[in-house]
Amino acid sequence: MHTLETPRLVLRPPTHSDELLVHELHSDPFVINAIRDGVYPTIEQSRATLLQFLNHWQHHRFGLWMVFVKDDGQAREFAGYCGLMCGDRYLPEDPNNALIVTCLHAAASGKGIAVEAGRAVVQFAFEFLKFEKVTGFVRPNNKRSLIKNMKIGFFYSGDALIEKNTRMRLEITPRTAVKADELRVVDCEGA
Repeated sequence: MHTLETPRLVLRPPTHSDELLVHELHSDPFVINAIRDGVYPTIEQSRATLLQFLNHWQHHRFGLWMVFVKDDGQAREFAGYCGLMCGDRYLPEDPNNALIVTCLHAAASGKGIAVEAGRAVVQFAFEFLKFEKVTGFVRPNNKRSLIKNMKIGFFYSGDALIEKNTRMRLEITPRTAVKADELRVVDCEGA
């Protein structure tokens, strides 16, 4: 497992102790309206979500990183999560492709955190995991997410019908990706 570090952020794999962080994030009204269709999670649902994150890491050796904003060089403020998923309901498992997922608190939105984290994740996907592409799905009315993904280097590749809802399918390849300003990758198991 790897930790990613950019000039402003630390992205680390999730742990069992992150249950309340995930629950508070998924209970943020900004998140509720953006990705949870107005439905607040129970603590049990948040626990189950975290277990999915942990199981993905255990099975694939990568997944969703917990994103923290640095203060004095140390990870301090939890901003949300950003990372890669394989074989979920949106994207069948493909050894050459993964799905990018980003979820940030309202307080972290609009500060370039999602772009910085997304660039680090995508760069890791291409340079360390050797993916040929990464895919993202965005609701057509989610302009913030669309702009963020374009700044990372994603391009529109058509619409997709997911659970009876239209999503914009975005893709990125090593050729279109915008690299992180600086990316430090630390092997957590070897550290």
